[in-house]
Amino acid sequence: MKIDKYEKMNKGKYRLYLDNGEIIDTYDDVILENNLLIKKELNLDTFNKVLVDSKIQEKYNACVKYITVRVRSKKEIEDYLKRNNVDNKDYSIIINKLIKNKMLNDDYFTKCFISDKLKFTSWGPYKIKNELKKHNIDSGILNKYNYLFSDDDIMYKLTKLIDKQINSNRKLDNNKLRGKLYNSFFKMGYESDMILNVLNERL
Repeated sequence: MKIDKYEKMNKGKYRLYLDNGEIIDTYDDVILENNLLIKKELNLDTFNKVLVDSKIQEKYNACVKYITVRVRSKKEIEDYLKRNNVDNKDYSIIINKLIKNKMLNDDYFTKCFISDKLKFTSWGPYKIKNELKKHNIDSGILNKYNYLFSDDDIMYKLTKLIDKQINSNRKLDNNKLRGKLYNSFFKMGYESDMILNVLNERL
């Protein structure tokens, strides 16, 4: 088989026209990897490899698009590939390629996740760490970023959150409000002693 014509499509995609009438939709990475610009003659093995590589590249590109929406953990990508029925062999190739190309990094994901949750949510340290464990983040990585949970910063955040809740619940007597706020912020992942310290100052 011989490649008669290359047709550039969009987003790095190409259509190859073979002299036997067959058409292959593939990607620039696959063309380069298989030296198709130089070797225009395809034996059966190369032909089959191009088909397999094209299928893998399609799934890889989908993962990249999924990651560009926001940083993803390795587990999220694993789950994404499983939902899309990618077989085990292709799955490993795609994961390894994403890691090699620095598109997938649980260390970086962990740092971003902690920073975002501390800045943009009401979550406390324990809730954030528990959520990261659901992403199968290694304890060594979690420990590496413990410094992000500064006691002073957490206390400042908790105090602001409690003050806001107090101002929104002025109709409740102090005992009921203390119980409500304690339970609420404990579930959000804040330390018991830290919650009580703020409540004792405020109520």
